Amino acid sequence: MEITKSNSLSKKEYQELIELLKQCELHDGFEIRASLNLSMIQKGDATHLGFILAREKKELVGFIGLFSFVDPKKVELAGMIHPNYRNQGRFSRLLESAKEMTRTCDADEVLFVCPDKSDAAIHLSLKLEATYVYSEFTMEYHEKHHKKYDFNLQNMSMKKADLSETAIILKLLSDGFDVPPTDENVNSLIERNALNPGYELFLVHVDQTPVATITVCDEEESVYLSAFTVTPDQRGKGYGRAILENIVNDIKVRYPKKAIRLDVDVKNEGAIRLYENNGFRVVGGYEYYFAK
Repeated sequence: MEITKSNSLSKKEYQELIELLKQCELHDGFEIRASLNLSMIQKGDATHLGFILAREKKELVGFIGLFSFVDPKKVELAGMIHPNYRNQGRFSRLLESAKEMTRTCDADEVLFVCPDKSDAAIHLSLKLEATYVYSEFTMEYHEKHHKKYDFNLQNMSMKKADLSETAIILKLLSDGFDVPPTDENVNSLIERNALNPGYELFLVHVDQTPVATITVCDEEESVYLSAFTVTPDQRGKGYGRAILENIVNDIKVRYPKKAIRLDVDVKNEGAIRLYENNGFRVVGGYEYYFAK
């Protein structure tokens, strides 16, 4: 087995990755593509990406992606191996190469991302003495479940944010996700997202006061919602439902053929209820394990 490492994929390599992904999902009967962050791979941010590719007779048979979303020293690992090459030690060899890459970038935190339906991935994580950290649901919008919300919040306005409003968004994320308001990594992420095609940052005001933010990302087959938070003193007033209603309606018009998805911590019952009221239902999930 030939193993290569890189920080970007050519168009040919990306298409090989998609073909391998299809074969794995068809064989396993569940989705794994969300863990591979295909849009991030396409955009090719080399400072936040690393790839391990395995080939047999020039055919791509294995892949591991290393993704750092905010802090370059905090890395998530996700990958797959062709069904015909499993249980032969090949994926373990890929993991060893991935560990070498994490040491090279001086990562101080590595998480294994395991589809919750993949007994093999979860078993391997435990075999490697990784520690379970948390789980996320992947939820998808279904119009038949949508409880229409008749809101009349004339004092609320929503618009796309620009780079001049980065500090405002960082403050909102700080209030909602316990992020330090001066976190340079988060600040850099906001600026990257504002400049990257396919990402849209929205800022919500009530009576000209910023109260919420949400990110919309155009993925391969889905539009993903993320980083959604309403400032604590404005929660419970209907703004969350109104924002989702507006965003979902906008996406349905602009991306009529794409699914609308989001990820949420399985323990965040309040957010899950909000999403369910707006038509979202659980379609999958992921477990995260802290690697030693």
